[in-house]
This record gives sequence, C-alpha cells and structure tokens, in this order.
Amino acid sequence: MNKTFTTPKGVAYFPYISQPDTKFDEAGVYKVNLCIPKAEAEPVIKLINAEILSGIKGVIEKSKKEVKQAPVPYHDEVDDTTGEPTGNVIIKFKSKAAYKPAVFDSKGNMMTSHNIYGGSAIKVNGSIAFYSSPSIGAGVTLRLRAVQIIEYVEGADGATKFGFDSEDGFTVEGPAAEIKDTPTVVEAAPVFTPTLVPEPVAQPVPTPAPAPVVVAEEPVAAPVADASTAGLADEITALMAQVEADDA
Repeated sequence: MNKTFTTPKGVAYFPYISQPDTKFDEAGVYKVNLCIPKAEAEPVIKLINAEILSGIKGVIEKSKKEVKQAPVPYHDEVDDTTGEPTGNVIIKFKSKAAYKPAVFDSKGNMMTSHNIYGGSAIKVNGSIAFYSSPSIGAGVTLRLRAVQIIEYVEGADGATKFGFDSEDGFTVEGPAAEIKDTPTVVEAAPVFTPTLVPEPVAQPVPTPAPAPVVVAEEPVAAPVADASTAGLADEITALMAQVEADDA
C-alpha cells in the first residue's frame, strides 16, 4: 500500500496541475516541482528515504543480489548565477492524466475551475510508490494526489492573454453576432482595356519574419552534493553488506 503525506507550503515550479503536460506523453501527465525550505522539507525527505530503504531491503532479501539505487525524486535547488545551493529543496510529483489531482483553496473549498501558474504558493498531498527496474534501479515515485492553493498565481486566458482590458463600447451580443451565411460574391463583367506598355513598378521590400517565440523549458537538475542522498546511499550499502554477511 502506498504511503500518503502532505507537504509544508512551498512554491510551485513548472506546474501542470490545471491541465496535463502532453509534450512527451500523448496521454498527458500532471506534475509539479515544489520548492520548500530544506529545514521544513526534512520530514518529507526522511519519509521518502525510509520508503526507499524498506523497498530495497525487500528486493535484496528476495533476490539475494546487489540492487542499484535509482535517482531520488528530490534535489537541492541551486542558484543559476553562483551555482551554490539556495537552502531550498525541489520535490518532484507526477501522475498519469487518468488521475487528475483535486484542487482546493486556502479554506478547503474545492476549485473546479483554475489555471495555476508557476509562483503559486501551494501544499501538495502525495503518495509514495516504490519501483524496481533492471535498467533504472530501485527507487520511488511521488504521485500527485491533491493540491491546496495558498497564494494563487493565475495564468491569462482570452483577451487578457494579449493585454486587452475591459473597456466601454461594442460587445458581442450572443448568437445574433455570429455570421451564419456566406456572403455572395458578384463578379464584375470583363471590360476591354487597350494593351499599354507598363511602366516599371518598384518591387515591395520584403518584411522580415518576426523572431520565433522561445518557450522556456523545464531545466534538467544538475547533480548536487546532498547530505540526505549521500546518507541514503551509505545506508543502502550497509544494508547489502549485512544481507551478504547473513548469507555467509
């Protein structure tokens, strides 16, 4: 049975909570990277590490073979300028599109309509699922179950997306404003015109195409020295040594 937990408040990075990300998966994936101060994230990290150790112990006892550790679903945040840790931890959650996360406001009311953007302050309810793969190794994935919005940063839709505010003036009045019929085009009768030698016409100067809009991609986290990760690796090594000693 997967263990569930709720995080402290953090900042949402690259959230796909209101709609799934379909860039690499046609079915879509709901996901969010949650940035939390490291001291506040410690209970969550300990819980994750404990589930990894418990799962790996079971695999070792069953297979009696060495187990490779898969990447953990968290890492230290690093300052882009200095390359130094910021004191925050990024914890990664994701779920398949079939499992849309529930969203609640700060008072616990369910939100059926939302457009959650990065920078929103949220809490995440997740579950820990252990896996073991010959190619990837043994580890856990954090499932995204529900989100509570503490501070809401909403994405722009419709006219506001292009910077248009509400003004007094013309408004669309429902179906009456829709164009239902295609206007009939009447072609003019051909008119005879004597052939003349045309004067040279200046060619129009081509207008350069606008520069393509570059969409920021989620950065790939660089490996960071992390005491929690290093300690976990040491515990796994000790665990495998103990199993070998017991079998000797």
